[in-house]
Amino acid sequence: MFTVNDTAFPPYYVNKYINAQLTDFGILSGYEQMIPIFPTSPTNIEDVFKNYIGAPGVGDPLLIQYERLVRFRVGPFYPRKREQLIYYLYCTDLSKVSDAHRIITDCMDREDSSAQDLNKWVGEHPEAFPGGRNVFFHNSRVYQADETRDILELASARTVYSNKLIIEYDYHRKPIEYTNSDNEVVQLYD
Repeated sequence: MFTVNDTAFPPYYVNKYINAQLTDFGILSGYEQMIPIFPTSPTNIEDVFKNYIGAPGVGDPLLIQYERLVRFRVGPFYPRKREQLIYYLYCTDLSKVSDAHRIITDCMDREDSSAQDLNKWVGEHPEAFPGGRNVFFHNSRVYQADETRDILELASARTVYSNKLIIEYDYHRKPIEYTNSDNEVVQLYD
């Protein structure tokens, strides 16, 4: 029997890795009651902030919403895939948004070196991935989607600063294998 965890979902690994990097650099306290990286939903970000502020160890929380874009093909070799995550960074502290931007860019914008570090980190933290590891990253890069001037102009009208980054990565999924009734190991989606 299979579970949805058997399928490839690269954001699962990328988000946990970035969360760990932001914690290592002190941007996140490590006391957050939930991972502050979550999928975009029809939620007002200010309502999410109200629920977050006041939690133990959380002063000016950094929240990151993401969208997954699965519309790229690297080439005709279908096992290798390309995706993008659009990260929306929100915080009431502009310097925390800027620092998070720098850390995410530094750890994810080094092509195959950043993918090697991500793969190594995932391998070293099996407890973070109870379903196992079924994705292998080849490279990654980061693009800034908002101009700094736009960020400052928008921020002057709001109490929450925001920034948008695009994280692009190439990967392949590891095969899902099972043993059939003839006791043969067979790949699902071969």
